[in-house]
This record gives sequence, structure tokens and C-alpha cells, in this order.
Amino acid sequence: MADWGTPVRRILYTMHFVGRASAAAADSTTLKTSGTAASCVITTLVLPSGVQTELKGSAGDLAFLESELRLKGADEFEENGQITFGDEGEHVLEFATLGRGHMVLGIEPGLMAGSVSWRISGGNGQFARAQGVISSTFTISESGDRSDLHSGLIFVPE
Repeated sequence: MADWGTPVRRILYTMHFVGRASAAAADSTTLKTSGTAASCVITTLVLPSGVQTELKGSAGDLAFLESELRLKGADEFEENGQITFGDEGEHVLEFATLGRGHMVLGIEPGLMAGSVSWRISGGNGQFARAQGVISSTFTISESGDRSDLHSGLIFVPE
């Protein structure tokens, strides 16, 4: 983490992106992904019967995800891209894989599950000098449907 010499503000976000993954035309080991997430409230309760989670839409704009996922073996990958918060395209986070992401096949027929940590490398608007990390846990179906849950911890200078 850089030392900005000024106070920093922490931004914590959790969003559920829904979108598509498709093979890049020139390269069978690269997937282009895109997705959209609505503003939301996520509630997780720990009850005597177990864990219960509810995701509800809330007032606010959308967020847009675009990335490139490069396979690096049978179950590893690297990914980089950007997340745009809001319809105006003013607030953008840029990210790249921290280490390698991992995938698991065969949990459910026709579905791949994966997880990756991304390092935030800056952006635009509110995130011009941002740093931090995002955790992405996702599934991709054989037909290319991507469901992606993000949890991000962002640090921006005040």
C-alpha cells in the first residue's frame, strides 16, 4: 500500500454481477467477460438451522464489469479488467490478478466454479488514485453465463 501522506478513506462494497463469458476470437485460452450488477443489499444470517443469505435490489445505479480471463493450465487463470460504477462511466476501477485464480470443475455438470483475488491498480473519477483488493467468486456455465459475487476493499486518498 502506498503512503499518500494524507488520510485515506476506506470503501467496502459487495455486489453480484451477472453476465457472459465467451472465447476471444483469436485465442482459445482467453475468455472475454462482461457483466452488470444492480445496487443491492446483501443480508447473511447465521441461524440454528444454518446460514441463510438474501440479496435484494436497492435504489442506485448499475455497475459494469469487463475483463479478460486467460487460462494458465487445467485449473488456474489470470484476469484483468475494469469495473465502472454508475451509468455516466465516470468512476472506474482497474484491476489485475494477484497471483493466480483457481477453478474447480465437476461440482455440478456443465458448471465451472472459480475464485480470484484482484489488486486494484487505480482508475478514474472517485478511484483515480485507488488501491486495494477485490475478491471474486464466480460460476461460468457451458453456455457462457457468468454469475460473479464481488467483495472489495478500496482505499482512496481524502
